Amino acid sequence: MSRRIKILFVTDGLGNGGKERQLIETIKYLDRNKYSTGVLTFNSSQHYTKKARALADYFEEVSKDKSRVEPFFQVFNSFEKFKPDIVHSFDLLSSCYTYVPSKLYKSAIVNASIQDVGLDKGRQKKVKKYLISKSDVCISNSYKGLISYETEGAVLYNFIDKRRFLKREPEGNFDAVMTANFTRYKDYIAYFNVIKELLGRSIIDKAFAAGSGEKLNEIKGLVKSFGDNLNRKIIFTGNVPNIEEILSTKSIGFLFSTEEYGEGISNSILEYMASGVIAIASDIGSSDEIIENGKNGFLVDKHNVNEIITIVSKLKNDADYTENIRQNAYRTISEKFSIEKNILILENIYKKLTAGRIE
Repeated sequence: MSRRIKILFVTDGLGNGGKERQLIETIKYLDRNKYSTGVLTFNSSQHYTKKARALADYFEEVSKDKSRVEPFFQVFNSFEKFKPDIVHSFDLLSSCYTYVPSKLYKSAIVNASIQDVGLDKGRQKKVKKYLISKSDVCISNSYKGLISYETEGAVLYNFIDKRRFLKREPEGNFDAVMTANFTRYKDYIAYFNVIKELLGRSIIDKAFAAGSGEKLNEIKGLVKSFGDNLNRKIIFTGNVPNIEEILSTKSIGFLFSTEEYGEGISNSILEYMASGVIAIASDIGSSDEIIENGKNGFLVDKHNVNEIITIVSKLKNDADYTENIRQNAYRTISEKFSIEKNILILENIYKKLTAGRIE
């Protein structure tokens, strides 16, 4: 009987982002009779650290704080301990630190650092493209990602475990939410400009913002300028361990991205759709690989507030219309972003990479 194939998943950190969620879901649903999983990360005590440690057969944290060179030696030590057949990296830093050890230990390289459309710039993008060209397989989570980095590869969409999501609560308040960290990549200013109008016209009851980040205080300052009447209806939740609980009571979910940095396959949009929240996203990057406008969600010009008001008003006032959008969204998640379909694609990639090498 062949031994299990050893996959070392490598990620810069285990925060609460989309790629980190994908790493956890991948480890959770790989066939453990065929695969032994390891996790190597360069940050400690983050959102998914405890879960990754519990799920993986091997887990190692490498500190990159002391110098740029020292982590290379620590990574070599991890390779010596785990002896991976395949190294699956999720970002540029991980691809950099594991390239040489992968070659020396003859580990196949799966470079899955294309999680975006236009995020990397200048020298950073050139290095990423070089490392992708040296990998055995490049995986992007969108077709537009491959186009952006001018490369060929496999497209493996983010997948969603529908069992995570709670049964929807009976319709009560008509509330909005945006789940994204407060960074330069997400446009919370555009979100709250829309929310100001929706609340001011009593189209929605409350608005929520779930996440944290360096721009949080700036955005809170903007919201404070709206006045006490609107402020009472806007809730900043911070990081939420179980986003499913928040989404089970919300009606519409926004995801506004910045033009400069684009948008890959957004886990926020997928989570909205899987939970029955109607997704309204800026028509940027790969969002059109998820949303069919007007069928399972909405792609909008985030600056066209009147268009968005028209959409939200119809959703609020036409229950049959809203339920049709919701059912189409459920169908999209089941057919295009299912765990079963995408795990099978990944396992076939692993199988081809190790054919004839595992005894």
